[in-house]
Amino acid sequence: MRHWRELTLIVCLFCIVEAAAVQAAPPPGSDVALTTKVKAALASDRAIQARDIEVETRDGVVQLSGFVNSEGERNAALLRARSVDGVAEVRNDLSVRTDDRPARGPVADTVIAARVRDSLGNVKLAEDSDVNVEVSEGVVQLSGFVKTVEEKAQAGDAASRVAGVRDVENHIALLDEKEGSRQE
Repeated sequence: MRHWRELTLIVCLFCIVEAAAVQAAPPPGSDVALTTKVKAALASDRAIQARDIEVETRDGVVQLSGFVNSEGERNAALLRARSVDGVAEVRNDLSVRTDDRPARGPVADTVIAARVRDSLGNVKLAEDSDVNVEVSEGVVQLSGFVKTVEEKAQAGDAASRVAGVRDVENHIALLDEKEGSRQE
């Protein structure tokens, strides 16, 4: 009798855990699911250094940002992202690393990224705005989505004032509230 109670308890717990796992999974067509599928597609391609690529999705529009080593890698990432079912559009904001930009001073990229994120905390952004920061060799790349041109400009200005930043590439996309579409 005691074993039946234990077995029943284990089966009940298993069912609860399974139900919670099913509820936690993103819906198949959601932006979260698309982001996951694109990241997996990029990681599966040997020609792409996926760990240096940031993927964001809004309303089926995928934004690739970060740094790659060549134009070929940039194009391969674009083609791979486009091949994922459910992707409506791909914004390829990947930058090819170059060493020809003059340095203002040697500061670690992780330190610069932390400083830029801290500086962006002082910028008034709309609640559903989302700005990401990537840094390579002192070059800051901003990506994500904001509502206004002013927010985009303020984010770029805040990043450019951070010590150690050599250059800022502002690839933040604008959300057009009236039409629900994006603009550059």
